[in-house]
Amino acid sequence: MPFDDTLFLKKQVDIMAALDENQLRTMTPDIEHHTYKNGQTVLMKGEITDQFFIIKTGRVVVLATINKEKTQVAELKAGDFFGEISFLESTSATATIRSLEDNTEILVIPGPSFRKLMQLRPDLEKALRQKVADRKQQKVTP
Repeated sequence: MPFDDTLFLKKQVDIMAALDENQLRTMTPDIEHHTYKNGQTVLMKGEITDQFFIIKTGRVVVLATINKEKTQVAELKAGDFFGEISFLESTSATATIRSLEDNTEILVIPGPSFRKLMQLRPDLEKALRQKVADRKQQKVTP
């Protein structure tokens, strides 16, 4: 599925639209595909991971603890991503991510592969850091 993944990343993931297909192909063979059922946890707040997550199909909810209560702070759909704060800042996950639909497919990019891509295209890291800043400002921190 590397070719399919390359096209999806190029056309559906906004921060990757400026990358050419050859650059994306350096990473796509390493992508793992995970499928989740409705209500299944994809990423738990506090979990330490060195991966970047992109929703290929389905939807997920972002849950954060606000005033000691788990609160939905965002809903993400195909083409959206999460885990960027943990990935860039080497911290644990700042929110819990849970699937909202059966057959939600998540592309999981290993850290070393994604870092290699960011080295090829420093503008990708800049765009990602801007998304982190935006999400932190909105208090939406998947």
